[in-house]
Amino acid sequence: MHAKDTVINAAKCATTSRLENGSLLDIPARAWSYITLGYGHGESWWRDFCYRLRMNGYDGWLSIEHEDVMLSRVEGVRRSVDLLKAVAPAEISDFARRRSEETDCR
Repeated sequence: MHAKDTVINAAKCATTSRLENGSLLDIPARAWSYITLGYGHGESWWRDFCYRLRMNGYDGWLSIEHEDVMLSRVEGVRRSVDLLKAVAPAEISDFARRRSEETDCR
């Protein structure tokens, strides 16, 4: 699963739609831009996203794609990791653990 965030420039979208082929470096002129996790969609959105992944049985990796031209690779990835660590479930639930143990005993 890829973790990637965007920021939408609503005023630009209103006149040009979301089709974009402008310079990645000219963020104010773009309808949308890739941005570090949490800067486009907030912590609440990412918490809901991670929770819904778990609800639907996904318990794999989240691959961070950093294409934010405003932050360095190191800072962007570090901030993204910090956000995901804060919002993503880290442990198996007690219910899932018990269910797994019951299945093993059969």
